[in-house]
Amino acid sequence: MSNKSKKTWNPGDPIPYVRQEIPKFDVPPHQGERYETMVPDTLDIQERAALAVNGLTGPLDAGKDYMLYFNVSFRTNPPAMWHRGSDICGVKFEEALPLMRLASGSHLNEQVDGAWMANALRQIGPDGLVYWPFFPWVKTPDWGVHYASRKEAPPRPAEDFYSLPLFTGRRIGAMTLYHLRDPAGPWDQEIRRIVDGLRDIVIDKGDYAYFPQGEFYPNRPRVRDAAMPVGIWSSLVGWTIQGLAQYHRVSRYEPAMDIAGKLARYLVRHGRYYGPDGEFLPNYAGEDGGRVPEKDGVPGFEPGTVEWKKYIHFQHHTVPLLGTLDHALAVGDKELADFVRRAFEWSKTKGNLLVGYFPENIDRVHDLQTSELCEVAGMIGLALKLSAAGLGDYWDDADRWIRNQFAEGQLLQSDWAYRAGTAGPKMPDATFDPVVTCCDRVPERNVGAFAGWPSANDWLGQGPGIMHCCTGNATRALYYIWENILAYENGKLRVNLLLNRASPWADINSHIPYTGQVDVKVKQPVALSVRIPEWVTPDEVRCSVNGQERRIRFDGRYVQVGGVSPGDETTLTFSIAERTDKAWIEKVNYTLIRKGNEVVRIIPPGMIWPLYQREHYRENSTRWRKVERFVSNERICW
Repeated sequence: MSNKSKKTWNPGDPIPYVRQEIPKFDVPPHQGERYETMVPDTLDIQERAALAVNGLTGPLDAGKDYMLYFNVSFRTNPPAMWHRGSDICGVKFEEALPLMRLASGSHLNEQVDGAWMANALRQIGPDGLVYWPFFPWVKTPDWGVHYASRKEAPPRPAEDFYSLPLFTGRRIGAMTLYHLRDPAGPWDQEIRRIVDGLRDIVIDKGDYAYFPQGEFYPNRPRVRDAAMPVGIWSSLVGWTIQGLAQYHRVSRYEPAMDIAGKLARYLVRHGRYYGPDGEFLPNYAGEDGGRVPEKDGVPGFEPGTVEWKKYIHFQHHTVPLLGTLDHALAVGDKELADFVRRAFEWSKTKGNLLVGYFPENIDRVHDLQTSELCEVAGMIGLALKLSAAGLGDYWDDADRWIRNQFAEGQLLQSDWAYRAGTAGPKMPDATFDPVVTCCDRVPERNVGAFAGWPSANDWLGQGPGIMHCCTGNATRALYYIWENILAYENGKLRVNLLLNRASPWADINSHIPYTGQVDVKVKQPVALSVRIPEWVTPDEVRCSVNGQERRIRFDGRYVQVGGVSPGDETTLTFSIAERTDKAWIEKVNYTLIRKGNEVVRIIPPGMIWPLYQREHYRENSTRWRKVERFVSNERICW
């Protein structure tokens, strides 16, 4: 469709794309070993990943090429989900879905994978930029120029398509995964086209570079100089940095590394969103929410309302740090990596570290801030990546946050959502637009997704239910967790987190928090080491191999079990007991009863869908269940 032939999109029309002919490609099936076994009924990341496949492929509009319904409300009668401009967050789902399939082996709704990737190819314009079509519910592109001004939306542009570099980064990440899985496919060539398209629109200042604020349209002249986005607008390059870093790590394509590095240096040194030691700065850098003075000869772009001027948005700081860290680790940039570590240390001071409750906006004195799962996922991702890279020891932080606010933030049941909806007024027929709104099995289709506005004790918290940016970020974090439970290299197997996990080298069965016991069933000859958590003292740890006690030594927090052979079963035991903590979380006093790092009860409980319904963990006797284990033939470092 030409950008000069604007037409009104009507229900039933095919989705318009900037590109009609696309190369052929395959989506290889996820293959691996499957077997049934008995495991402790404790937190199981493979199970959570399988549920996440439902949460990623359920809230989609099959009549619109499996487009995402971004918003979900369980407070309406009936529960409903809607299209909006933020449906573009579906690019986060594209990246997370193949990771969740690799971790879980789930075949659910496999038609979605190929459909999404065909759409992705159709959105690549002749200039290499990724273009999304305008829909009736998209008045202006999210994070575009008029979104930034927060003024009344102008008339719709004459063009049919628009491009936003920030979302392009997650698209590059998704396509990189398909390139890894199918190297003979068209992915490498297509990603290079996108990278070259980004290089054409970036404003290069030598050591750093940035994108002009706003959206791009096909066939328009490119801006060669523009004000530098600062404050929250600078954070938007974080998504792009990460996609470029992921692709460069795989392909070694130099332009991807070059752009990612320059964008990272702009973000850290010039974006006015982080202090010199990584401290988070407010959304807007200027004193009056308007344009800011020049810096290094470049004027700053940062419009925004007075209301939001002093807010410090947590997630918009953590996501760019993840992207910057991925780039720093890919190229060995110690300065950038250390900056991320310092920023992470600072951010830890702004949340509750016992459960991993991080507020949507920092230091809001008078209003309660719920905990988007976006920022919880980001903090877990940073803790894991920094620890795995040897840039700090944050395994216990990650363990606490994973087991509590994060695990409780995933939707595991749907029946209560209907009860919540019927307690409210019935949705007026006049508000129901079948083009935009869906009420078909909404709770069931969102099982496995993540909460958008939970409190410390209630899944629904203060919000309507789900904004699927949280699902996209949290499902990717599930992969980070699954990947980093253990690490294998050159015959050495290190167990970092005491969570259930199947692998080619050994299967881990964790009895925590029923009892202090972890079993490692060995499949390949390895030198085994197991990290004990912070609440265990080394002198209380006992180790046996095939029922025979083994003498152990410690390297830091790691038990050095030594050489083990296929068929061996190593068991570590230690004491575990309940303890009570008082916690002040977002202006509310709570009492937490914990076993190990796991909250088994919170007082006061939530009112609609209470968190921590875990009385069974207090029985001190392990419950078992039969599961199908999946061990993929693929290894993807992400």
